Amino acid sequence: YMMSVGYDMYLKLLNDAVLEQQGRGAEVRTECSADLTVAAYIPEGYVPAAEQRMDLYRRMAAIRCQEDADDLLDEIVDRYGEPPKGVLNLIDIALLRAQAMKLGIKDIKQKGGDILFVLTSLNFDAVGSLCSDADYKTRVVFLANAKEPTLKLKLSVGPDSLKQAKAFVAKYLSCCNS
Repeated sequence: YMMSVGYDMYLKLLNDAVLEQQGRGAEVRTECSADLTVAAYIPEGYVPAAEQRMDLYRRMAAIRCQEDADDLLDEIVDRYGEPPKGVLNLIDIALLRAQAMKLGIKDIKQKGGDILFVLTSLNFDAVGSLCSDADYKTRVVFLANAKEPTLKLKLSVGPDSLKQAKAFVAKYLSCCNS
């Protein structure tokens, strides 16, 4: 069944069914997808058993804070040794998605040299502050002609797109809180 609906949808359906059995309604929250051109996977050579890899993917998708990530990473290191870059990227992407969800960012998508951040709602003050920030003044554009409020970040040379996306979301968070 999981293969027919996809891993993320399967986890959501399973979670909703468990909540329903417990007499609670399904959680309604903005999910965030992240599509960046970085290697993010668990190699077979690192975790040979498919069931264990699937369990790790599930647990990584459930990360919601740094403490969750640290606990899982400690367990991974204890069981399998020092993780490869792809595994560390998976954890960073999970943290990025969790922080973005809190800000109402529902989609992070890399297109060439740009990353698009699709927002569920527009915080004019935060976007204005972000666009006038010295680090982002020439790199961030608000796309007014998009179907949904969207911020476009022009990637700089150097750090990979994941690091730049994390820094951008952290800066957006600080703009929202100021």
